[in-house]
Amino acid sequence: MGTIADKLTYLGQTKAEIRDAIIAKGVTIPDKMAFREYAGKIREISVDGNEDPVEWKRPDDWLRIENRVEEGEQKFVGLHAIFEDSNFITLAATGDYTVDWGDGKIENFSSGSLASHFYSYEDFKKTERSLGYRQAIVTVTPQKEHVLTSISLRERHPNAGTGSYSSGWLDIRVSGETISDFRISGGAVSHRYLEYFCFLGHSSITDFTKFFAGCTALQSVSLSESTAKGEKFSQMFQECLTLKNVPSFDTTSGVDFNSMFASCYDLQAVGLLETAKGRDFSYMFQNCFSLVTVPQFDTSEGVTFSNMFMSCVSLKSVPLLNTANGTDFGYMFGTCIGLKSIPLLNLANGTNFEYMLASCYRLENVPVLDMSKGENFYAMFANCVLLESIPLVDTSSGTNFYAMFMNCSSLKTIPPLNTSNGNIFSNMFNRCLRLQTIPYLDTSSGVDFSVMFVECNALESIPALKTEKGTSFIGMFGNCGNLSKASLAEIRKSIDYSNCKLSRNALADIFKHLGPGEDRPTIRISNNWGVPFLAPEDRDVAIKKGWIIVE
Repeated sequence: MGTIADKLTYLGQTKAEIRDAIIAKGVTIPDKMAFREYAGKIREISVDGNEDPVEWKRPDDWLRIENRVEEGEQKFVGLHAIFEDSNFITLAATGDYTVDWGDGKIENFSSGSLASHFYSYEDFKKTERSLGYRQAIVTVTPQKEHVLTSISLRERHPNAGTGSYSSGWLDIRVSGETISDFRISGGAVSHRYLEYFCFLGHSSITDFTKFFAGCTALQSVSLSESTAKGEKFSQMFQECLTLKNVPSFDTTSGVDFNSMFASCYDLQAVGLLETAKGRDFSYMFQNCFSLVTVPQFDTSEGVTFSNMFMSCVSLKSVPLLNTANGTDFGYMFGTCIGLKSIPLLNLANGTNFEYMLASCYRLENVPVLDMSKGENFYAMFANCVLLESIPLVDTSSGTNFYAMFMNCSSLKTIPPLNTSNGNIFSNMFNRCLRLQTIPYLDTSSGVDFSVMFVECNALESIPALKTEKGTSFIGMFGNCGNLSKASLAEIRKSIDYSNCKLSRNALADIFKHLGPGEDRPTIRISNNWGVPFLAPEDRDVAIKKGWIIVE
């Protein structure tokens, strides 16, 4: 994730995305609401009763183009909206080509050259739609002895200035087996009116990256075999905000599915795609707020699963995906607030589990997962407020346990985790409100213990954790009002035990376990009931080791 600044930036972005997700589900969030209060708002969201997505119906008042393209032809036909003013239209194709603009003008263009046109609203009387615009039918065909090998709809009109703008494409139908490059999105021209796209038959396209990205009005696609040679599907439907379902199409050659459906807020269903060759599934469904279920994709070759279902707030279940080759599971189910459990995923090769199940507010149980190669457990279960226990999982390779159980307010017990390689324990049990004790954890390599147990107000005791290498203990026991036993072995840096429930014997035991103080460290013990009963010889144990006692 990078530096602390990078993490804070990412957390800020995540907060904004979670806020948008909650609002999208019909729950209001005041502008100044604290992030920790989002949990209550998320619980107001209903994840039941989702209806099947409504099948898109072509508007009756659109001009018909369905019968203008047949499979096997070399042809592009598009329905284009004509407004009262500023009706720019541009496209480009490879292979000498002819454009019938639909207003009586037909032009020939050389291969690769830009075809641009300007429509007059008055030329399209009697084609009005209920929404106010008129319509033109644009047809692109190759000239004699030429074939179409590429088409681009993202070229800027020469008179359009330098700013971005939207085209007026509404409905597009294409056929051409020789087409190897088709570009819709990704340039200065967006397509916020496009509702339907159909490619008839096969194509030679291998790269569908950002194919429909940002087509915010897209309602339906028909791709069939046209994607059979496709290897890259990254961001293909990203930010298609109103797309509700995507039927199956040929992805047998697909390797990259990164962000394929990311931020498709209304997406409820996806057809079963052939993903047997897929290696990158990261962000595939991130921010698909309405997605309820996903098919049993073949992910056997998958390596990266990070953020795959991040913020899928309506997701109720996940199939048993084959993740045997996966290494990165960071944020995989982060903020999937409808999940009560996850299947027994094979995580044996996983190294990164950062935020994997964070903010899964309804998560109640976790299977025994093989995480023996896991190094990063940063906030893995953070904000799982209903989780009462976790099984004994292998964390022997773990180095980063930052906030692993933060805000797990129902967590009662912790198994004896192997933390022998851990160096970061900051925030590990922050606000574990029901946790009364923990087993012995090997923290001998630990460096950062700051706010490790802050606000664990039911915590009664901890074992003598080894802290010889520790450099930061800021707020480690803040608001631990019931803590009555908390010796740390060989601690050498300043620590605060104020406002705990420590007796004279408990304080004397803490002094006994102190290591030699480095740079005159302080140990704060104010507001513990045993302080008035300390004898001089009790204090001398700490003082002789170089510690300053602050009462």
